[in-house]
Amino acid sequence: MQELQKNDHYKIIGIEISAGTNMPRHFTTSDAYVIVESGNALLIYKSETSELKKGMSLSIPSHEPHILKVIEDFKAYIVLANDAVITYSVL
Repeated sequence: MQELQKNDHYKIIGIEISAGTNMPRHFTTSDAYVIVESGNALLIYKSETSELKKGMSLSIPSHEPHILKVIEDFKAYIVLANDAVITYSVL
């Protein structure tokens, strides 16, 4: 993960994750808007799974624990509130 831009209101984080890798259960302290540039992954909530593909975007509510399971090398941008953090633990 790399912070690409930040101002007084939001920040943009770039992520690149290799196929076969899982991003462990985590949540953000603000709503997160994900824009998929390439690849394929499954976003897994406790009761729902969403497939993420090139060109898709998705909003993830704040404090919603989820896992990202990467199927094909994955590259995306995440837009968060300026002071938001990503926490790797269950609420």
